[in-house]
Amino acid sequence: MNEPDSSSDPAEPVDLSRWNGRRLPVTFGMLVFGFGVAAGFLLAFSGYGLEDSAGLIVSIFLALIAVLLIVALILLFYRRRLWSGLFGRAEAQLELFAEPLSRVASGAAARDPKAATDAARDLLQLTFARYAWISTRRWLIAALTGLIAAMAALSGTALLFKQNQLIEVQSGLLTEQNVRIAEQTALLETQVELAEADRNAALAVEMTEIAALLGAALDRTEQADAGEGVARYVAVLDPDRDISQSLRMRIISASRASKPYRFLAPALRAYDTADKMRVASERRRDDLPLFYEGAAIGFRWQAATSGTDLIDRPASPERAQLLEIMTRSGLRALEGFNFFGLDLSFAYAEDMSLFGLSLQGAQLSYATFARAQILETDFGGASLENTRFDGARIQRSQFRSFTSETALGPYAGPDAYGPTFLAGASFVGAFLRDVDFAGASAITADFDGATLHGVSLAGTVLGGATFREAVLLDVDFAGAGLQSVEFDGAFVLREDFLDALNLAAAQGTFRADRYELEPSSIDALMQVDSAFQALAHTDIPEIEGDARVWRVKRVKPFEE
Repeated sequence: MNEPDSSSDPAEPVDLSRWNGRRLPVTFGMLVFGFGVAAGFLLAFSGYGLEDSAGLIVSIFLALIAVLLIVALILLFYRRRLWSGLFGRAEAQLELFAEPLSRVASGAAARDPKAATDAARDLLQLTFARYAWISTRRWLIAALTGLIAAMAALSGTALLFKQNQLIEVQSGLLTEQNVRIAEQTALLETQVELAEADRNAALAVEMTEIAALLGAALDRTEQADAGEGVARYVAVLDPDRDISQSLRMRIISASRASKPYRFLAPALRAYDTADKMRVASERRRDDLPLFYEGAAIGFRWQAATSGTDLIDRPASPERAQLLEIMTRSGLRALEGFNFFGLDLSFAYAEDMSLFGLSLQGAQLSYATFARAQILETDFGGASLENTRFDGARIQRSQFRSFTSETALGPYAGPDAYGPTFLAGASFVGAFLRDVDFAGASAITADFDGATLHGVSLAGTVLGGATFREAVLLDVDFAGAGLQSVEFDGAFVLREDFLDALNLAAAQGTFRADRYELEPSSIDALMQVDSAFQALAHTDIPEIEGDARVWRVKRVKPFEE
């Protein structure tokens, strides 16, 4: 008879501690992993954040722990019945293993298979009962430990989520704080600028006194003329005869004492026709949005200010006021003042009227003459860098450099020469008729949307200037420097405009191959606001009848 296989001997002891030691980490890990998956699904589909679901999760944890404790108590108190029903044994202490082992040995020695088999069955029942209790106990301990560990870990994660949420809230508050700081900085800047305005307001008394002295001088000249039987309807003062040197220096000192600053942009402009139309149209803006948008583009309406916005660059209303006092009192020739240092730079002279003035050699850089009415005024030899003439109407006026033949007052002389500087000057949307720029330096000047009729740019340095959407009627470019000048969108009345311009311009300064002409119409030309505003009330034969119109289109880049 073959001996039984020792590998299947039921009497062989089983190393339960080693088996359970291997299974415990797996059970623990599976438990934690399973709970993590469940918690993840809960958070993903509940619509709540971890910190918002903390109460629910803790409740689930505590419920599971309570269930495990109840199961453990049930097993503890009813294990004998359970073991008896499952394994036929109520006890499985280690000392009970000796008796079936001895019977197995006795049966084997006596060669009694039945006795050995019964003893082996009893041994297996004891083994299973013993292993079931040990495994159940270890599983309960592992489950409780895993739940407590997972709960502790999840609590830390919840705190981390909460911390991140608070940090996010804090970041939002810091962003809002930075916005408030920026607003505060802007308000402080406004306060500083308005403080400068307040300081300059003290000069109002000086301006009033100067106006009174000029008025007194005008009274004296009118009384003298009345004695001679001469009627005077236009105030005129001779600066050399009627103005004392002390008053002259007082005027010059007042101009230099006035400093430019930024002040609140006016919300309403009483002398700006287009702006008054904008305000009037606001009432029907919601009902007629297309009309409003079209008018805003056509008339170049500016957006309404908030009431706390500052103008975009420093300016001096006081210097503009001084200029108006001088011109209103009858001073027309200001060369004597300019020669001795009258400073009108940064003058904020919007909507001002300048009629018949001689401003040779004037300091007018960064001044603003937006929408001004300028007639028969001489700016020869003046410093007009970055001066704004946007929307102005300029007729029969001079910007040419003065020479010995045209110089006036202290500038006159056999070798007199005064170049006019117009670098960066802006004539956007202006109407210019019979205006002479000959010999001036107008680098990067801006004539976008302007209408030019009878304008001489002969010998003018126009490098980098722009004429976008401009209307060019009878403009003389003879000898003008046209390096990189932009004509894209300009309206012209000559089909050979590009060829004629190439011949007239200073040699090598204009490249006609960068442009081409496209047929256009009078209706398209009249869409330019400066043309519509001026030409509709002006007799210009060139655009009457069936006049043909072309539009310039740039087809090549400047730096090719």
